[in-house]
Amino acid sequence: MRIGFDAKRYFNNVTGLGNYSRWLIDNLNNQIPQSIRLFHTKHQKEYKGDLTIISPKYSLFKALWRSWLIIRDLRKEKIDIYHGLSNELPFGIHKTRVKTVVTIHDLINKRYPENYAPIDRWIYDVKLRYAQKHADLIITVSEQTKKDIIQYYKTDKSKIKVIPIGISKQKTPSIKPSKPYILCVSSFTKRKNISSLLKAFKTIESEDITLKVVGSQGDTSDEIVHLAKKDSRVKLQFNVSNEELNELYSKCQFCIYPSLFEGFGIPILEAFSFGKTIATSNISSMPEVGKDAAIYFDPKDHHSISQGILQLMDHNIREEYEKKIPKTLQLFNSDKLINDYKSTYNELMTTI
Repeated sequence: MRIGFDAKRYFNNVTGLGNYSRWLIDNLNNQIPQSIRLFHTKHQKEYKGDLTIISPKYSLFKALWRSWLIIRDLRKEKIDIYHGLSNELPFGIHKTRVKTVVTIHDLINKRYPENYAPIDRWIYDVKLRYAQKHADLIITVSEQTKKDIIQYYKTDKSKIKVIPIGISKQKTPSIKPSKPYILCVSSFTKRKNISSLLKAFKTIESEDITLKVVGSQGDTSDEIVHLAKKDSRVKLQFNVSNEELNELYSKCQFCIYPSLFEGFGIPILEAFSFGKTIATSNISSMPEVGKDAAIYFDPKDHHSISQGILQLMDHNIREEYEKKIPKTLQLFNSDKLINDYKSTYNELMTTI
């Protein structure tokens, strides 16, 4: 069995979709390396790892290759299954004998269309509409996304399978910080709701705690920088390295994630992997990930957010939630979830 993967996010995205792609491909490559083929515009000679990369012959057609011309290479490489890892499949692939899987992470472009330019909304919709219609199987990372696909595209629910993102192992043991701080790992975009978090934090009258917000810049960066200047307890860090992020998780007291909508909510799982509990939104997919190891608040209510923070500032309450983390992490065990993927590919190969 040869499985081809759309590797754009694997190489180009440092967070989110990139983390998912690397988690899946690297784990599969450890178990079935002979089956894995990556399709990407990066040529094999530019890559230092041990994965096999299939790239376009002529650089002039790179833009068209991923969405159209790649089909010729799928046939040439005798690919049995092609897995689109980020909401799309090559157009025309349904006319081939290649079995298709697409992972659809979220339909945020449908839920929050005002956050996208008209041309981007149209492109995303065209790609999603084709992928959900022609994929032999759709994988979603949450029940929330499954419901959204059915709602917006009337997709047959029998062809949708939910497999959450996994965590490979518990990370660095907890380290007590010299000065306690709360950690929020998030991009600085409107949907992440960081401005509401800063406004809620400002109402907490305590000089004994700091809020560190870490992530990539986005459309609300200027607003967040302006708000942070009004509260000396708020510290912002942009574009940190993986090593820096690991240290921030290790030394924080607990985490907070006030997003208005997520297809999955990886920062919740990351916090758990470091043994840290989290206060997060009570909507979208966040409760699917946090289970009973997190505290929940209404992300549209400043008072609710501040109450979530105050609860976890209490050592005894925080400790009770931390005790629930190991059991929750068992649900996201990578070995189990990777086996789910392997079983899914095998089942697909047996269908006509």
